[in-house]
Amino acid sequence: MLDYDYRLMYVSGFGAITFFLACTVLIFLPLSIPKWFDTSNGLSEPPFILNILLLLMIATSYAFYIRYVGNVPITLYILFKVVLVCMLPLIILLILYRNMSLEKTILVLQKQNKSYFLKLEENEIIEEEEKIEILSDNKSDRFQLLHNNIIAIKSADNYIQIYYLENKTLEKKLLRNTLRNIELQFIDHKSFIRCHRTSIINELYIDKLIRNYSGYHLQMSYLEESIPVSRQYLTNVKEILAEKN
Repeated sequence: MLDYDYRLMYVSGFGAITFFLACTVLIFLPLSIPKWFDTSNGLSEPPFILNILLLLMIATSYAFYIRYVGNVPITLYILFKVVLVCMLPLIILLILYRNMSLEKTILVLQKQNKSYFLKLEENEIIEEEEKIEILSDNKSDRFQLLHNNIIAIKSADNYIQIYYLENKTLEKKLLRNTLRNIELQFIDHKSFIRCHRTSIINELYIDKLIRNYSGYHLQMSYLEESIPVSRQYLTNVKEILAEKN
């Protein structure tokens, strides 16, 4: 039976109660008793006990406000509606807390991803510009090449044949050594893999894996002949191709 101005003031009272109790329960109470509540992360959701306490205090305050300010008799039906209405601000607060927490998590993950990508790019640049020194068995002959310029290394009796790029042109270099020794020299360079007892290849130049009547072979960029793949190394080669794709 209130007119518009009094009705507006009456409804505003519910908002004032909600705001005051929310500040008291969710802010001042945890700050007053920090041992009981973790306040180190302002974006984390309030503890369950605070949510229940806030719900009970708002519902009780609403009931008293309706009874003694609004002069409305309290019934079970009114109490039921009061509890439902009191749950609304609590649900909104929980949604806001969850949204803020997710936003913070996304920002942290984005920063981590950015740092990881920067490290990967730095490592790739270092690896691309890194020179590899290939030695003969008696270390009398030394041959230096950029990491990314080496295509493949094949054994040839007591020698190894190095296939590499020089000004985007395929070149060959013969050194007296064994493929096993070369494999040990390249152990820290993960892009070089053993695919056959006669061959080590740079995975950067793999075009595709071919299977024919004689077994598996790798088709390599710049090389006319294919590189055989033995069953011993086939699984590793397939895993590397799967990662590239």
